[in-house]
Amino acid sequence: MVDNYSRYQKNLNLEDLFPVLSGVCACGCGNLLDNPRKKWYSNKCRDNSYIQFAIIKGNTGIIRKLLYQLDQGACRNCGVITPNWQADHILPVSNGGGACGISNFQTLCQDCHKEKTNNMVK
Repeated sequence: MVDNYSRYQKNLNLEDLFPVLSGVCACGCGNLLDNPRKKWYSNKCRDNSYIQFAIIKGNTGIIRKLLYQLDQGACRNCGVITPNWQADHILPVSNGGGACGISNFQTLCQDCHKEKTNNMVK
């Protein structure tokens, strides 16, 4: 089961997020399955589901790759582009922001990330 207060979902399985549904794509798109397909309507449905699963599970490599595609390494706070950018949970894990999709992540430079963290402690 998903724990929104944990950064990494060690015991999470693909079936927990995308169970096999009788005759309907497991990704949630609602498309009916054609024989011989048993779980995914298309390869795109399968691939997107695996990516979403990896993000929720906490795969930092996938998260960083997708976040870089979105922001090109530019800090969402100050706009500086740096190779040392950090992937930040917008809603912190301590507030239930763990086990989330890519929409809960943002690119921050080290200074902005440190400032955000320090402001949360106050």
